[in-house]
Amino acid sequence: MNGLLPGYKKCFFCGPATGGLGLELHYTDGEAACEFTASEKFQGYDGMLHGGIITGVLDEVMWWTLFMETRQMCATSKIEIEFKRPILCGKTYRASATFLQKTRKIYYLSGLIKDESGKICARGSASFREWSFTLEALANNLDFRGVPPEIRAIFQSQDK
Repeated sequence: MNGLLPGYKKCFFCGPATGGLGLELHYTDGEAACEFTASEKFQGYDGMLHGGIITGVLDEVMWWTLFMETRQMCATSKIEIEFKRPILCGKTYRASATFLQKTRKIYYLSGLIKDESGKICARGSASFREWSFTLEALANNLDFRGVPPEIRAIFQSQDK
């Protein structure tokens, strides 16, 4: 199953109208990924994307990869980021994630942000814990515009 993932309407990172990044994530071959170009309003040091924003982008692609691979509702419990080279505002980058493993109720993922030439700019690893969020509560706040029917069907209540 491949295609555009829905955005969470209230999310700074993937919400389409929050004033945030408005990331459009796609799911292909076991990974969630997106291309993004951040404006200077998200900079830390002059012209460079703030490290907190970089961390959030990696968290976003890792969470969506986890959800699409497992259909499990989880929350980030630990995240670690290695900043390899500057991510510049106004330039385009690609963020992606890979599901690594599950042990008990903990899920482990890794993520990368690469520049247009394929060089790694940031690398992240995270653990996620099962959480009591419900699929219904998530689905009620998703923007499904452009999302293919097979992905949209994942979020339909099982009892309908």
